[in-house]
Amino acid sequence: MYKERIQRAPVKYRVLYIDYQFLIRQMSEAMRFYKDLHPDKSLRLPSLDLFITHAVGWLHEKSFITAFVFVPPEDEYYIKELDGQTTEYDKGEVRINVLAHDLYSVELGVHMENYAHLFDEFYLVADDPIYVLPLRSVLSVKSSDRVLDGQNYELLEGGKLLRKGNDETSFVGTDLARVRWQNVWYPIGAAMGLASFEL
Repeated sequence: MYKERIQRAPVKYRVLYIDYQFLIRQMSEAMRFYKDLHPDKSLRLPSLDLFITHAVGWLHEKSFITAFVFVPPEDEYYIKELDGQTTEYDKGEVRINVLAHDLYSVELGVHMENYAHLFDEFYLVADDPIYVLPLRSVLSVKSSDRVLDGQNYELLEGGKLLRKGNDETSFVGTDLARVRWQNVWYPIGAAMGLASFEL
């Protein structure tokens, strides 16, 4: 009973925003890469809800998370059945909302800013300069200093990214380079059934 109440009233309210077209492109690229790397395995593209549970794990999060998947109208058909679904994972649950818009990436940013007052932490699965201003507007105003392996790092608190790697990301030279992140291929590969050492 206590566990259930904690899940319903979390200490922090977290939101996961997903740029669906970005994710699908990355899934296709990751699939080709992992198939070449592991030709003996029969790998399949993971479903969106399975990816989301692995994404939450790779972000090292827990408790209740609200996910908003922004998609162009022509792709809504593929994931519409997930709208309103609640998916459980080891440490909590994720409620999935599917939102279709012609200018879905603009709408994602607008939604993030308009509903920022409802959430304490913001997670983004995307890698496009259009998201720099909206995400920056909902993160901490000041950065904090962290020491890791004797190195000092400036971090923007209140958010995490699942994006491309440092050599490919479009967030280089922006404030989002100071946000904690993971390569989006890790949760994609994990959702395909690969172990951590195989990624």
